[in-house]
Amino acid sequence: MLRATRTGIILAVSGLTLGLAACATNSVMELEVGDCLDSEALSGQEITEVETIECSEDHDAEVFAELAFDDGDYPGMDAVQTDAEAHCRTEFEKFVGIDYESSEMYFTAMYPTETSWDQADDRTALCVLLAPETVTGSLEGAAF
Repeated sequence: MLRATRTGIILAVSGLTLGLAACATNSVMELEVGDCLDSEALSGQEITEVETIECSEDHDAEVFAELAFDDGDYPGMDAVQTDAEAHCRTEFEKFVGIDYESSEMYFTAMYPTETSWDQADDRTALCVLLAPETVTGSLEGAAF
């Protein structure tokens, strides 16, 4: 299970293992940096799967960074959320080419819950870039 936040919006995300395809429904646990998707796939309280989209197709979201947590006991939701969001903010400018405060884009941080940490050995947070409109191609270097 992963949790995602975006400026006050919180949603729980849980996943199963499925393979990636060009445009296919995949487990949230299988998302990787560079995957593109529709931000509507991140709406709702419990999400187990998302549809990835070829970045050459219309989309408004892209996984742009990840953070691997150390093994051990779950550090708590507040700590995981804080670390994930700090990492995403740091990686934002490197990926987009403009600082977060000057950008028209947002990000959401998807991070492990205690359940996914304990039951699925989930130790990865993902940073997902959210564009204000649909785009084609990667958002890397978009600078808006």
